[in-house]
Formats: sequence, C-alpha cells, structure tokens
Amino acid sequence: MSVFSVIAGPFGSLTSMSFVNRLIYWPLVIFFGILIGAALRVLVQQYLGLRRYLFEAPVIAVLASAVLATPCWALMLAMTEGQNPARPTLPVMALYVFVVSLAISTLRHAVRQNVEGGPAPSDPVEQMPQSTPAEGDGGVRLLMRIDPALRAPIVRLQVRDHYVDVVTEAGAASLLMRFADAMAELEGQPGLRVHRSHWVADQAVIGARRERGKLLLQMSDGAEVPVSKTYLPQVIERGLVAAD
Repeated sequence: MSVFSVIAGPFGSLTSMSFVNRLIYWPLVIFFGILIGAALRVLVQQYLGLRRYLFEAPVIAVLASAVLATPCWALMLAMTEGQNPARPTLPVMALYVFVVSLAISTLRHAVRQNVEGGPAPSDPVEQMPQSTPAEGDGGVRLLMRIDPALRAPIVRLQVRDHYVDVVTEAGAASLLMRFADAMAELEGQPGLRVHRSHWVADQAVIGARRERGKLLLQMSDGAEVPVSKTYLPQVIERGLVAAD
C-alpha cells in the first residue's frame, strides 16, 4: 500500500507533494492508519458489541475519520508549499478517511466469509498431520488439534476473526481454521450450531434467559451464547429451551 501510494500519489498528493515528501508521508499515514484502525475495531467489537458488518463498518469509519483526518491533513499541509489547489481541505480529507475505512472493512468481512464458509486450500490447519483420537477423548477429532492438557468434554465453539475458539471443561484453545471444518470434526459430540458464530454442546447448556427479545443460552463455563432466529427451531426441538 505504501509503495502504491508513493508512486500513484492518490488524493491529490501526486501534484501537491514532491516524491521525497510522499516517501515520508504515505508510509507514516498507512502505518498509523492500520494501528489506529485495529484499535478502533477492538473498541467497536468488544466494548460496543457491534459485530455485524452493517453496524460495525460505518461506526469504525466515522471514528477513524474523527481520529485520523486532522493529523493526516495537518501533515499534508506541512509537506506542501503554498496554496496548492490539489491539496484537499479538512472536510474532504475526512471523507477520504471514511471511504477508505469503509472499503477496508468491506474487504475484511468478505475475506472472513470466505475463510469461514468457502474453499481455503492454503489453510494451515488443514495441512497439519491428523492424529487418531485417543480412547479418553470421546472420539472427537477436533480435540486432537489442541494441547493434551485441554482435551476434555467440549463446552462450546466460537468464531473469532479467522480463528475458532474451542472451549472445553479444562480450558480454551484457538485454532486457525474454518468454522465449518471445526464442526465437521465434532463427530461423537452431541450438540448443535445456534448462531453463525457459535456451536454448543448439549450437556454444557445449564439454562437460558431472554434479554431485549434475544435468547441467550447459559453455559457451564459461565458464558452466555446468543441464539439466532435461524437456529431457534432446532434449539427448541433439541429441548435446550422450552417453546414459548
């Protein structure tokens, strides 16, 4: 991205900056943009609880514009001479940051969807040698991928970016693999998918409650797992919650 930006000079920097100034400006802007963008994503996902693209991406883009537009514009101002008409104003710079942030979020979500549900021939987990399940592991192949100290009855699975968190009665481990592949390796483990990002074991569900119309399953590890409307009929049929 830095090399492309230095050569192409987007957003008016080609004519308003010298090559040397672009060589300084763009690597700095991209580095801090990625750093701050990652921090904002953690803030929006973990603290604001926004994970769906339609809510997460615009909020991140607005926050990125608020945080990055002024320093990016000030730095460009310092690196250009005179009143160069090609130099963007502060509102235009804020718009640039908003659009770029939105585009990056869109690309990230598209890649994530492909990793979770589409072909991924280069998936490093799929290249790992497969072990034969031991007698004490209940025949669950997925347990062969985690540390032996954590091999115990599975409580739940949760998608986190490109990883699948495997929570057992002995602890938790993260695996770089597709969610569909992880669930395929749960043969012999009674349970079901209750959300696009969650799978639960039957015996680990200890209760349920509703909050603002949403059904949450209470798990034996203390977590609360959301149930989406798509999977609610299967959850009721399974007897994990009573039908309303």
